[in-house]
Amino acid sequence: MNDHTPPIGRPALRGKTRGPLRLTSVVVAGALALAACGGGQSGTGASGGSGGSDARKQTLIIAENEPPATFDPVQADNSTVDEVSIPAYDTLVRYGKGSELQPAVATEWKFGEGGKRLDLTLRGDVTFHDGTKLTAADVKYTLDRIAKLGIGVASLLTAYDSAEVADDTHLTIRLKQPYAPFLAALTRVYLLNSKLVQANEGSDDGRKWLAANDAGSGPYKLTGYTANQEAKFARHDGYWGGFTGQAKNVVIRYLPQAATQRTALSSGDVDIAMDVDPNDWAGLESGGYVVDKADTNVQLYVFFKMKDSPVADKALREAITYAYDYDQHISAILKGAGKKAVGVLPGTMACFDATVPQPGYDLEKAKSLLASAGLKDVTLTMTYLKATAEMEQAATLLQSNLAKIGVTVKLEAITYPQYVEVLKSNATTPDLGMIYGFPPYPDPDSVLYLQFDSKFINNGQNSGGYDNPQVDKLVEDAQKLTDQDARCAAYKKAQQLIAADHASINLSNPQYVTVYRKGLTGYAYDPAHHQTVNVYQVQVG
Repeated sequence: MNDHTPPIGRPALRGKTRGPLRLTSVVVAGALALAACGGGQSGTGASGGSGGSDARKQTLIIAENEPPATFDPVQADNSTVDEVSIPAYDTLVRYGKGSELQPAVATEWKFGEGGKRLDLTLRGDVTFHDGTKLTAADVKYTLDRIAKLGIGVASLLTAYDSAEVADDTHLTIRLKQPYAPFLAALTRVYLLNSKLVQANEGSDDGRKWLAANDAGSGPYKLTGYTANQEAKFARHDGYWGGFTGQAKNVVIRYLPQAATQRTALSSGDVDIAMDVDPNDWAGLESGGYVVDKADTNVQLYVFFKMKDSPVADKALREAITYAYDYDQHISAILKGAGKKAVGVLPGTMACFDATVPQPGYDLEKAKSLLASAGLKDVTLTMTYLKATAEMEQAATLLQSNLAKIGVTVKLEAITYPQYVEVLKSNATTPDLGMIYGFPPYPDPDSVLYLQFDSKFINNGQNSGGYDNPQVDKLVEDAQKLTDQDARCAAYKKAQQLIAADHASINLSNPQYVTVYRKGLTGYAYDPAHHQTVNVYQVQVG
């Protein structure tokens, strides 16, 4: 889902197409057997393969609905790539419970020079899957490669300037300007074995090789991939974190249909299902499965085309926001697994302003706004993503609601790559574009900057071409502030301005629902890595 998606992208609910930040496509070779970077045993299939039932008990199998376009972690702003990067790679820092940054490979960090210098101390006991020691040189190589390629997670690291290696466990990162979310952005920087990648970099900085190989130091090493079917991982016994009950093997199985996932879960062929139909939750729960519902930083929006469109008229935008039945969305579409949005920033995020005006369902007010502006016989186009349950139903509901105030909506279901393409020009941007906001890290910058700053018009996630110089200045100034209260003050003002402009319909803040078998422990939804499973946290029982 943003490919830049930021973090917009892969939808929050099951049965969907996704892709958060704009994805630069790299094709993974079909049915390719991958040699893991240090060897290792192959993953085990659902039936246990040649290893029998004991091997199956030590294999964690996850049902997913969409395979990754690449295994190159430079594209880990996309959740499908992030999901296969998490087992295989380490990061410098990571989010713990409560969205607090914690040490990972970096044990200490300190900002200096007014926020333009970051000094890091690294662990000395981290080894890559081929046995090579991870050093500060690998960190520098990884950051420089991201900056050079300028794709994927590079959109999160625009402030990066350079890195200087002092010794194996110490380096200094220099920024072009102070950038408060920089540490948060490092949670999507997966560290590469520089010697291994350089030995296979070819003419594209290793993109082709990394599309089908792993060069990581994470708890699991990639051992095989069958295109559009499954990815297999085996435990990296030299992992610095050790193991206490985690699986020996991990399989991510790509099952695009919700019904197929439910059947696989019920038959014991998978342990965790990510895309079960909401109508099946109750039955599975009564049958002994765990139905885990977690609050998220994801919101579903409809973005208005702000220029050269009927909805360039603010009165029409405001009327439309009062014509949608938000309560029906939560009760009938989400089956209660979510809540109404209040403004453009999710209520789970820091600096959320609960006082932001949020329209409710009021057809009479909507009609009055249209009449006062002399608007009638309006026809609009709206896109939404194919095979996305929440979007499909929400699009139909909005179409029905708007018909009651005399606004005709022509619906068009498209794929995420098609959506990215139409946003590249204002001429092809739809009047209404329904899409998930998909923050790559739990900082308000990942919503207010990436989705509303004018620099991302036709070049990122600013889906409607929203352009307010005051908002641009507020969010860009907030990036340079180190005082959190001052940052929040700027972000809250930006939220109020965006709400006053009626830049979007804020449809919902859905929960993330995962179904898994009893006996598994340690699973927890991670809002910093939406729609993934941190397999290292899970004990198979």
